[in-house]
Amino acid sequence: MRHLVFDQSATYPVALLVKASAFNTLEIQSSYVAPLTNAGIPREEIISFTLAYNEKGKAPVKFIKEYLEQLLPALDSVGSRLLYCADANYFKILTGQKKAEAHLGYVLPCVLGGYEHMQVMLGVNHKSIIYDPKNADKLSLSISALVGAYMGTENQMGKNVLKDAHYPGSVEDIKSWLERLMDYESLSCDIEAASLRFEQAGIGTITFSWDEHSGIAFPVDYRPFAEPTEDGLYGEMVPNHRVRWLLRWFFENYQGTLKWHNSPYDTKVLIYNLWMDNLLDTAGLLHGLHLMHKKIHDTKIIAYLATNSTAGNSLSLKELAHEHAGNYAQEEIKNILKIPLPQLLEYNLVDGVCTNYVFNKFYPIMVADQQEELYRTLMMPSQKVITQVELTGMPLNAEQVQKARTELETIKGNHELDFLGHPIIRKVEDRLTLEAWEKDYADRKAKAKNPDKIMPKDWNDYQANKRAVFNPNSPKQLQILFYDIMGLPIIDLTDTKQPATGGKTIKKLVNHTKDEEHVKALKAIRGWSEAEKILSTFIPAFERAIDKGDGVVYLHGSFNLGGTVSGRLSSSDPNLQNIPSGSTYGKLIKKCFEAPQGWLFSGADFNSLEDYISALTTKDPNKLDVYLKGFDGHSLRAAYYFRDQLPHIDLSDPESVNSIKEEYPELRQDSKSPTFLLTYGGTYHGMINNLGWSEEQSKKIEANYHELYKVSDEWVQGKLTQASKDGYVTVAFGLRVRTPMLAQCMWGSNRVPYEAQAEGRTAGNALGQSYGLLTNRACNEFMEKVWASPYKLDIKPVAMIHDAIYLLIRNDPEVVAWVNRELIKSMQWQELPEIQHDQVKIGAELDIFYPTWADPMKIHNDATEAEIVELARKHQEKLDNKGA
Repeated sequence: MRHLVFDQSATYPVALLVKASAFNTLEIQSSYVAPLTNAGIPREEIISFTLAYNEKGKAPVKFIKEYLEQLLPALDSVGSRLLYCADANYFKILTGQKKAEAHLGYVLPCVLGGYEHMQVMLGVNHKSIIYDPKNADKLSLSISALVGAYMGTENQMGKNVLKDAHYPGSVEDIKSWLERLMDYESLSCDIEAASLRFEQAGIGTITFSWDEHSGIAFPVDYRPFAEPTEDGLYGEMVPNHRVRWLLRWFFENYQGTLKWHNSPYDTKVLIYNLWMDNLLDTAGLLHGLHLMHKKIHDTKIIAYLATNSTAGNSLSLKELAHEHAGNYAQEEIKNILKIPLPQLLEYNLVDGVCTNYVFNKFYPIMVADQQEELYRTLMMPSQKVITQVELTGMPLNAEQVQKARTELETIKGNHELDFLGHPIIRKVEDRLTLEAWEKDYADRKAKAKNPDKIMPKDWNDYQANKRAVFNPNSPKQLQILFYDIMGLPIIDLTDTKQPATGGKTIKKLVNHTKDEEHVKALKAIRGWSEAEKILSTFIPAFERAIDKGDGVVYLHGSFNLGGTVSGRLSSSDPNLQNIPSGSTYGKLIKKCFEAPQGWLFSGADFNSLEDYISALTTKDPNKLDVYLKGFDGHSLRAAYYFRDQLPHIDLSDPESVNSIKEEYPELRQDSKSPTFLLTYGGTYHGMINNLGWSEEQSKKIEANYHELYKVSDEWVQGKLTQASKDGYVTVAFGLRVRTPMLAQCMWGSNRVPYEAQAEGRTAGNALGQSYGLLTNRACNEFMEKVWASPYKLDIKPVAMIHDAIYLLIRNDPEVVAWVNRELIKSMQWQELPEIQHDQVKIGAELDIFYPTWADPMKIHNDATEAEIVELARKHQEKLDNKGA
C-alpha cells in the first residue's frame, strides 16, 4: 500500500483511491489535485492511496475485501471521510452496489461495518482517457461531485430535469394536447411497452417532448388497478382504441420532425398496433412505415456518428444523457406493469427530454465531423428498411426446426459418448474426485469441535458414490484437461486473462499435438461444443418464432445499425451474423428456412466483396490482376507462400499459377488460413498459435505475403500515418473511426505502444469491412424502387446478413425477373470515387432457395422470365432425381 500527500496536515478529509498501475505523482496532481484545489479544496486536505490488484491483474471480491481491511483503517486514522474511488470494482464493494457507472456523479454511503461515516463517489481512472477521450467528461463530472460533497452542496444532477411536465389522463385532455403539439416544428417521442417483441408489446405509455425539460406523457394501453395485486402488478395491458385512434390521427397529420432513440423499435411497435390489421398486413405495414419515417431523427445513430471510436462507445440513452438526468432509472424496467402508472409516466417523459438533450449535444458534433451527409443519405434510410425487415421476419418450417433439434441432440450425444469414455477424461474425473474428497475432509475438520478425531471418508466408497463427472461446459475442467493433463500450450486468453477453452481455441489446439488420442478427444469436445451452441442459441430462438397463420413461422431478430466500429450491421436475438454457413450444421440450420405457400425465399450476395474492395481501394496490382488477368487468388497466394515447393511456377503467368488448383490442391487449401489471419493484421505468431506451424515457416509465409501485397501494405500504413496526425481514419462513405491512441504516437516509428498497434489493426480492418455499408445502400435503393413499383406488396425484405440481402418474393416469374434485374443493378453500384474502375466491377447474383435455404437455385444476371422458368424446371428435376 502506497500513499501520497500534497501538503502536510494532521488530517486528510479527501482521499483519492487510484489503481496502483496508474499511481503516478505528476498525473494524479494534474488530473485530480489541480482541479480540486482550483475548485476550493485545500491541497493539505487531500491524500491519495493505491488500490491493489493481484499478480494476474485482477481484483476478485475476496481480494478486494481483504485489501480494504487494511486500507479503511489507514484512511480512518488520517481523518478521510470523502473517498474518491477511481475503480469500479472497489466502488461496488464499498457501496454495496451491483453496478458502478450509473452512480457516476453521486455520493453514496460506505456500507462496510465500522466505516458507515465515510462517503464514496465513483471516480474515473485518468489513464483511461488515453484510450477513450470521452472519459474526460466523466472525469469532470466525478470531480464536480467530489467538490459538491466537500462543500456541502446537495447534488442536483437530474433533480430538476422536468420543469414543465404534463400528464393528461382523459381522452379529451389527450386530444387537446395532441392538437397543441401540431404547432411544434420538432418533437421527441418515446414509448414504454410490455415486451421487446413487437407483437406482444402494446403501447403502454407514450411521451412527446419539445425541449430538454418539458413535455407530456400519457397512458395508452396501460390500465391501472385500484390496488396492486399480490404479485406486484399495478395494472394491465388493454388496447385503448380511442387513444390509439388519436395517436394514429396525430402521426398522419403532424408535419414536423420526430426524434427517437433507436427508432426501429418504437416505430415498429406503433406501426403494428396503429396500422396493421394482422401480422401479415403488408399494406398496413407500408402505410405506417412511410408515415413514421417521413421526417425523422434517431439520436442513437447521431451519437454513434459523433463518437464512433476504436475504443467503442455506449449508445444507451440513459448513459448518453447521464450528466443531464442522472441515474433516473435505478434499475432497468423489465416489466412496466410492475411500475405504478404515475412513476412510469415520469420515467417515460424523462426519456423524452433526454432524447432532446442527446440530439442537442451530439448533432452539432456530428455535423462538425462531416458525418451529416452519411447520416441523412445512408443511415436514416437504413433505419426505415430495418424497420420493415424486423416487422416482416424470416420464414421457418416449424417441423424442420424440431427435426434439426433432434438431429443436433443426436450429434451432441454421439460426441459426448466419444469423449466421456476416453481414458484421458477419466484422468480429469480422477483429479476432480480427489480434490472434492480432500476438500470434504478439510471442511469437516474445520467445522468439527474435535478435528483430530475426524478421518477421511473411505476413498473407494467416496468414488463409488460421489465420483465427479466431466462437464464440457466448465472452463475450469477444460483448463485442467487441455493445459494440465494434455500439456497443450496456452495460446489464447479470455477477457479476464484466463486460459481460453472455447470452440475457436480448441480448433487451434488440435494443431498443437501429434498425439492421436488427444486429437480425438479435442475434436469430440469441439463437435459437442458446436452442437450445444446451436442448441442453446439458434434453436430456442427458432422455437419462439411467430405463427402468422400462413403455414410457416417467422423469426423476428434485431438488426443493429451502429453496433460495430466499421459501420456494418450487427444482429441480436439471435445473432444472424453468426448463423452457421458451411459444414453439417450450416446445412441443417438452413433447411429450417422455407417460404410460405405462394412465395419464394431468395437472396443476393455480393461477389467476394472484401476482396474486390481491397483491390479497388488500394490499387494493388497483384490484387487487381486477379480480375484483370484471371489469376486464381488462392493459387496466386499459394505460389508466393510455398515458393520453395513450387519453383517451377511462373508467378507472372496466370495459366501457370492457376495450375496449382488442380495439381497442388492441398497447398492451395493451406494458403487460406494464413491469408485470412494476415489480412486482418495478424503476424507469424498467429500462424504458430492457430495452425501449429514452425516459427521458421510462419515467418517465411508472413514475409512472402507482405512481398506479394506490398502496395496494399503501403496504402494501409499511409492511412494509419494520417490517422496518427488527424486522430481518426475515414472509411467507407466518409464514416469516421476515431483513433485516440494513434493520435498520441508517431505511427511507423519504433516506439509505437502495443495498445496503439492494436488500435491500428482495428482501424486497418475497418478500412475494408466498412464497405459492408454497400449492402445497406443497395438495399435502401432497391426498396425505394420496390415501394414505388406495382410489386410493393409482392417483395418483402427479411434480412441483411454479412454482404447479402434476403427477400421474400411472390412466386411469379414476372416479379422474380424484376427483382433479379433491379436488385442486381443496385448491388452493382460503385460510384464512390475510391472504388471506381473501368474494368473491375462489383457484382452479385440472385439465388432462389427452394424448397429451403439449403437448396439454392442461381439465376444469372438479366435472365428473362422464360429463362427463369426453365432454370426452375431444371432445379426441380435435380431435386426429384436427388430424392429418387
